Amino acid sequence: METMQKVEPTIIEKEYNAPIKLVFDAWTKVEHLANWQFPMKGFKCAFKETDISPGGRTLHKMTAPNGFEMWLLTKYEEIIPNHTIVFRQYNSDENGEILPNPQMPNWPKELQTTIKLEESDNKTKLQLIWQPITPSEEEATAFDMSRSEHGNGWAGGLANLEQYLEQQ
Repeated sequence: METMQKVEPTIIEKEYNAPIKLVFDAWTKVEHLANWQFPMKGFKCAFKETDISPGGRTLHKMTAPNGFEMWLLTKYEEIIPNHTIVFRQYNSDENGEILPNPQMPNWPKELQTTIKLEESDNKTKLQLIWQPITPSEEEATAFDMSRSEHGNGWAGGLANLEQYLEQQ
């Protein structure tokens, strides 16, 4: 039997020049999410399911400029207004069936993200905590080996969020 590994989370911190309610809404309302939750400019984001509540889920497709499509299933665990959002994300198909990552076969199948928000002087400090849940040894190794690149993927989305918030 394969043993599960304990993996240290990746923690990314960012400050936004926006009130906490707007930042929270940007993470919890689809009309905001569809405008920034993708890795880089040129991507399109389309939601098929949209229940952003504890126990709820979203299913959305990201389409790259070259036409490549990727589906993500998000399951929400905890939402504390203007403070905390906890969710798990999975690669999936258009029906929400969980699939392995198409580009990285040893990538963890289940990743938990915790977003913590704190307001100070009408700015919002965001802390993103990202970690695999019950990874196999191969998944834990893949996560750790890519640690130097974790900021790249999330950084694109968080930069998109910053630009989006500036336009609101």
